[in-house]
Amino acid sequence: MVRFTISLIIVVSMFAQFSNAEIDPQSIVGAWLFDETNGKVAKDASGNDNDGNLVGGAKWVKGKFGNAIELNGKDAWVTVPEIGPLEDFTLIKWFNSTGRVGAWRCFFNRDGWAAGYVHYQFRPDNKMEMAIHSNNPVRHPGWPDSDFTADKGILNKWFHLAVAYSSTDESVRVYFDGELDAEGKWGPLAGEFGPGRIGSWSGGGREWEGMFDEMILFDVALEEDDIQSLMDNGLEATLAVDPVGKVATIWGKIKQRR
Repeated sequence: MVRFTISLIIVVSMFAQFSNAEIDPQSIVGAWLFDETNGKVAKDASGNDNDGNLVGGAKWVKGKFGNAIELNGKDAWVTVPEIGPLEDFTLIKWFNSTGRVGAWRCFFNRDGWAAGYVHYQFRPDNKMEMAIHSNNPVRHPGWPDSDFTADKGILNKWFHLAVAYSSTDESVRVYFDGELDAEGKWGPLAGEFGPGRIGSWSGGGREWEGMFDEMILFDVALEEDDIQSLMDNGLEATLAVDPVGKVATIWGKIKQRR
């Protein structure tokens, strides 16, 4: 009986831990967990069929949660299909940079550059920018004053980055490792992500050198608690407490790969 009581307390504690993160699985547009071990397809675990295709020297390696995708900074990236425009969105991921300091380095860029297109990247000044063409201003507010600088000091380390944007509220929040880095009024355009590339841009010269893991796109601006839970526990653990509906689809795809 004592053992049962202790076990029950542990289970209840786990549910309480996740109760603050009220993430609707239906809000997931794309979930590229990069847990594959072979092949040239990065499956979209959301069930929306936004699968990515590996190009060039992209390969599977050990990551932050399970496996990850590694890009060589030259001829490697992941292409994604048409996605958006999204009036509100949150894009989160784990990244590990291994080179190309002082150069453009893409996280996720829509092909081309026109009204509403999203460019999400490190700049040559080693500052992160989320840019939406024709927004006012084009780049998210606060980017020059960020405490995070992607110089040689961050190489070969894992970091969590999240951007939560609402064109309806004209607001944006940026989080590094779960800590608010920048926020402000920004809008009014919806963001278009695809067709595009993870780790590169169709215009060239912005290839990522390093790894990505658990890149997830939502069609809502998540709250800080949600972002913190995803960072601390990963998508699998955050959603596994409610294995119904779309969660079951995501959970099943995760299980098939592990």
